[in-house]
Amino acid sequence: MCYDISFMKIIYKTFLLAGLLVLVSSAINAQTMRKRITSDFVFGCNFASMDIKDGNMYKEPKFGFVIGANVNFKILQNIQLQTGVYVSKKGLRQHIKRTEYNTGAGVEYYGDTLRNTAADYLQVPLCLGYEVYLSKHFAINFNVGGYAAYGFKGKNRGEAFTTTIKNGVQQGTSVVIDPYEEETFALRKWNRWDYGALGRVGLIYDIYTINLTYEYGFHNVADDGRELMNRNLSLTVGFRF
Repeated sequence: MCYDISFMKIIYKTFLLAGLLVLVSSAINAQTMRKRITSDFVFGCNFASMDIKDGNMYKEPKFGFVIGANVNFKILQNIQLQTGVYVSKKGLRQHIKRTEYNTGAGVEYYGDTLRNTAADYLQVPLCLGYEVYLSKHFAINFNVGGYAAYGFKGKNRGEAFTTTIKNGVQQGTSVVIDPYEEETFALRKWNRWDYGALGRVGLIYDIYTINLTYEYGFHNVADDGRELMNRNLSLTVGFRF
């Protein structure tokens, strides 16, 4: 939980700073509207996580990728609508290590559990944004809005072991959960549909772009009694046409 709170503070400060830069630059240097319609091809990496009700422990950022294209429509001077289509690889990774002691018997138990769930989504965002050129070739934009996503592919893998040590001597390792692999979106696993809010800060230099995006899922994607909601930070680079 502390990880999530500090992470959210960093994201909040990043977007706040970008918003202040846009406002200040607009006041200093009023811009004429550039192309009314532009498109970007982007690709990059995800650092995905989950908000797990009553279980936000042992989480590790899950590395994935994102690739797609978006279209920007200028609707009023520098104000724009942004949408597109993305393929985004998200999921959940948990590495659980636990230790138990039986002092009377002189026995220690070490548990090691790994759960790794991959979830590939086809995702469509819809954002309202503001884009301003600070010079002839350099611009900054800030977009906020929502997204809808459909999970079409993924694997859920896991395994668990317990090691027993008695009087300082390892007695052996036993398998608690046999290594398994199953489809993420199979029956009574994860729901395929997801939706949520997102915020995006972007920089443009000539035809090159870089974007930092944070997604906050609202939908419980679990279908097995748990409550899981997507959280994702992505960093992408791209080309504008």
